[in-house]
Amino acid sequence: MNDITVTGLGAGIEQDGSVPATNLLSNAVVAYHEIKRRIMDNVYTTGSAISMQETADSLRMSRTPIRDALIRLEEERLVKLVPKHGFQVLPISAQDTAEIYRILASLELLAIEQLIENNHAPDTLAELDIAVAGLEHALATGDLDAWARFDAIFHETLIALSGNQRLAELVRQFQDQTRRARRITLRLRASPEASTRNHRALAEAINAGDTQRACEIHKAQRSRSGRELTGILQSLDIRHL
Repeated sequence: MNDITVTGLGAGIEQDGSVPATNLLSNAVVAYHEIKRRIMDNVYTTGSAISMQETADSLRMSRTPIRDALIRLEEERLVKLVPKHGFQVLPISAQDTAEIYRILASLELLAIEQLIENNHAPDTLAELDIAVAGLEHALATGDLDAWARFDAIFHETLIALSGNQRLAELVRQFQDQTRRARRITLRLRASPEASTRNHRALAEAINAGDTQRACEIHKAQRSRSGRELTGILQSLDIRHL
């Protein structure tokens, strides 16, 4: 396996990709984020058996932090540790995706209720408006990658403003499990015009403090997007990702 440059992990990583011992991030944390990135970007594809030693060599660190990172990723159901070898990337099926979307919808509804109860100042809620503006601009310019980024920002902000850290951790775990499916189907879905309108309507309902309206909008949007995503996976006969 060829070395893959570590990207997107911030300062403290040498130009040759090595991780100095003085790095503020522990090697295990760096390994965790990089291995997860490779899984999400399909560098490590579903079902692949990956050598722990090859992974350690590509990240220029020992096997110990790699093992620590993999234990964490196994807890998140992204990989399965293979004794005396390394790990295997676990699949996610269309059925898994449908189930996870239903769970996410329920968790985010709870976040919306708590967010509105928190009675945030308008400038704090403006973070949602900024994300929606990004969605609208990306839609107008046809930039689907940017649209997906702002969609992620919107939902992350929604959860963060709930102020519930345990809820945030749960949502993050389930979102990670569906990220591969969303990435693969991004350009196979209909233009996200309806989704963008629904994001705007949801932000407006939250700003107005209308919990019932906000929950109705979000529940309908999650249900629609979940059906669309799983429908595409089924039509392509993609049983596992």
